[in-house]
Amino acid sequence: MSRIVSTVGLALAVSLPALASSFHYGAVKFQPTDSIAFNLDSGDPGKPLTIVAMTDFKIDRADVLAAIDPASSLVQQAGNGPGNVVFVRLPSPGKCGIAGYLGKNASQFDMGDNFAARSTAGAAGRVAGNCATTTPGKIFDDAYDFNLSYDAPITDIPKPVRLPAGGGEPGAAYSALVKALQTQSWDVASAHVEAASISLGKPKTAADMKEWFHSIGLNYPKQAAISGGQMKGDRALLEFTGKDREDKKIKGVVAMKKADGKWRVLDQSMYFTE
Repeated sequence: MSRIVSTVGLALAVSLPALASSFHYGAVKFQPTDSIAFNLDSGDPGKPLTIVAMTDFKIDRADVLAAIDPASSLVQQAGNGPGNVVFVRLPSPGKCGIAGYLGKNASQFDMGDNFAARSTAGAAGRVAGNCATTTPGKIFDDAYDFNLSYDAPITDIPKPVRLPAGGGEPGAAYSALVKALQTQSWDVASAHVEAASISLGKPKTAADMKEWFHSIGLNYPKQAAISGGQMKGDRALLEFTGKDREDKKIKGVVAMKKADGKWRVLDQSMYFTE
């Protein structure tokens, strides 16, 4: 099964962390060269959770703005490099949390929220401070230490809208795709599967077509009912329940994007519920 990685004005100022900033976890060491700060919903309207994402690659800010989950956009950008991204969470005064994605070994991590944070005076709409280890730590066999300084404007990222049961237009496209994979309808399936799945074009023989449907179908549910989701512009994130090819109950999420008038799958995750 494929996976989806879940954790987040066009005039955006580029904010560079201090040169002294560094991050080390296991075999990976890097110095951040770009950063972007944004707020996430914490469940308390008056207390949003501030995130500072720090990377060793140039951030595609337009993609972060367009994404339903800005953190997922940054993880995907890191994976395409490959590069590294670390997320500094600021849940409460004096405390910070650390999570991220390391492109070198394609791994995600979350170290919790119990590190020392220091805030510095800054202008309204900015976040400035430092999150650092006081002594090196260790998670299993991997040692870690970091010293992350930041001073960045808080970017206002548009929020997605909730989708009802059925998932609206993107939900209808995904439901049609699941059905098309079962009935082996090339025209419908090829319009909505991941672009990479049709990069070689339409299979030329009946045997090749049968193999294509078998291979693609392994990554999709046999049945799926869209329970809802979120949509922002040409992006959608759907939630579904259903059954896999062995009739085991599953649930999952699927990311889709609309291009040339068609909703196409970007990535998805499925989990057993029994």
